[in-house]
Amino acid sequence: MMTNVNNETIDPVTLSIMANRLDSITREMTNTMIRTARSTTMAARDFSCSITSHNNELLSAPDGIPVHVYGSSLTTASMMRRHPDFREGDAFLHNDPYDGNTHAADHTLMVPVFYQGQHVFTVIAKAHQVDAGNALPTTYMPKARDVYEEGALIFPCVKVQSDFQDVEDIIGMARLRIRAFDTWYGDYLASLGALRLAEKRLKEFCASFASISQLQEFVNQWLDYGERMAAAGIAKLPEGCIQVQTHMDAFPGLPDGIDLKATIDVKPKEGTVSIDLRDNPDCTPTGFNLTEATAINSAIISVLMALNTDKNASKSLVPNTSGSYRRIQVMLREGCVVGIPKHPASCSAATRTITDRVSGMVLAGLTSMAQGIGAAEPPLGCPPHEGVVSGHDPRRDNDEYILQIFSGSSGGPGTADSDGWLAFATIMGAGIPRIDASEIVEQRYPLVIWQHASVRTDSEGAGCHRGAPGTISSYGPLLSSAASHYYLEGVQNRPKGIRGGGIAQGPQAWVIKADGQAHQVEDVVAQVHLSKRDTIVSLGSGAGGYGSPLTRDPQAVLEDVIDEYISVERAFHAYGVVISGDPKRWETLSIDLPATEVRRQQLQTTNVTNETFDGGRQNWLAPSWYCPKGELL
Repeated sequence: MMTNVNNETIDPVTLSIMANRLDSITREMTNTMIRTARSTTMAARDFSCSITSHNNELLSAPDGIPVHVYGSSLTTASMMRRHPDFREGDAFLHNDPYDGNTHAADHTLMVPVFYQGQHVFTVIAKAHQVDAGNALPTTYMPKARDVYEEGALIFPCVKVQSDFQDVEDIIGMARLRIRAFDTWYGDYLASLGALRLAEKRLKEFCASFASISQLQEFVNQWLDYGERMAAAGIAKLPEGCIQVQTHMDAFPGLPDGIDLKATIDVKPKEGTVSIDLRDNPDCTPTGFNLTEATAINSAIISVLMALNTDKNASKSLVPNTSGSYRRIQVMLREGCVVGIPKHPASCSAATRTITDRVSGMVLAGLTSMAQGIGAAEPPLGCPPHEGVVSGHDPRRDNDEYILQIFSGSSGGPGTADSDGWLAFATIMGAGIPRIDASEIVEQRYPLVIWQHASVRTDSEGAGCHRGAPGTISSYGPLLSSAASHYYLEGVQNRPKGIRGGGIAQGPQAWVIKADGQAHQVEDVVAQVHLSKRDTIVSLGSGAGGYGSPLTRDPQAVLEDVIDEYISVERAFHAYGVVISGDPKRWETLSIDLPATEVRRQQLQTTNVTNETFDGGRQNWLAPSWYCPKGELL
């Protein structure tokens, strides 16, 4: 039903209704892309839709991936600066990491929306690509020493449609440089169709207001509401200024890893939080350098996650709008690995790794300042379950194929009010991307998904609210050889717990040859060649625990054992819970309460640290059924 606003003032009920109407338009964009896109990457929801105001302020991004949408304002500002004469019927393609975009593999399409001759909104669809024209068949090039070695085709906010018609020169560039162009073009059409649908819906939305000035009043009040909610959440935090740091594992080009730092200054009376990221190293000769968008994202997501995991607060969340961001100041410097990159520094992996580290570091810092908010450190690494797989398909005239697979996940951190989320994946994705449907992957590509997101027992960070374990998944080529590109992080410096919580297991990768021989892949940046019927196994990272595991409800520990999240031995050593019965028959398991009380008292009298609840680095052993030696049924 159409909602009409006839008065010049916007009352709170109308404000809420109209804000939800905006969100419904954004969700319709998302649904359109899911149903019409061509790649499995889009089906796995590695894309985001959003709406900004004519002043480049984020208004709506429900279900948007945080690393995608927090920089929406930067990309639309680039459009307006580069094309001041933009008009109705235009569309723009932007993936320039030096001018507001996240990284080159995220192609951003933008359409300005006009009503009564005035620019009122811009609609945005940002999608991670199957291929971006890199020198290697992968969207992540962490070894790239600069953008030239990276090789990505960069569109610096170019006009891709004029008068609703494609600019063929731009499409032609993509045709000659992007692998699996037909897949790219199908995703492009899906994104464009979603934006044009949103354009139509927003004109209907505008018609609900008595005037353009009243529409602008709605925009102002909605942004002001976000600012008030953020200020109210920050007002509950303790005042203080702290310095936090973390250390990223060694990588090619970074033999000693890299130290990362932040200064967090909370001023509850003023309702502000500032995150200073300037005291970090200069850009590195790798693809890990952050962009301006991802550096800002890494701080904002941490603050909003802390504010929205307050177990003592109401369920009214701080909205994801530019109004909320007004209370969060992020300080960056040019030429910094966590800042504003200078060309030709490569930012190929800017949406992962250092971003994960910085977000986890800031989140843990805020969590340490106040009881009852925040979360432990998130999972790390981009293991084979989200690697980029490529090869040739004998079923289709040996055509080249490429896809980013999503066959598993990494566990989410324990928070102040809940256990970690099993399908969390990354803090930058916030659990929004989906796991592939194995049947669709196997139908489209000459691959077999042998194991699909099984729980990796005992990989969680123990805690009162435990981190989620990682998952185990495996796949391999069926008819011809293939390559899997991925990289690991958090192998040495694993996700830590907070407020007495335990450390989680980091990621691992294994290869099982067709003859059954298994070996662990030690390379942290890997291009693994898989012969016909070889299998690559991905062990996803767990995440840190929140609070002492000795305070976890024993019944919850028993349920974790039954669900195979943890073993009976882990329950005893990390949680102090004694479980009797046959571990292979869950119906026989029960808690020995007197023995549990004694065990917990024993652990409490020892020098308890995060390491006390660390299960250690566990090597995975390949079960025999992983080795397909006969014909497939």
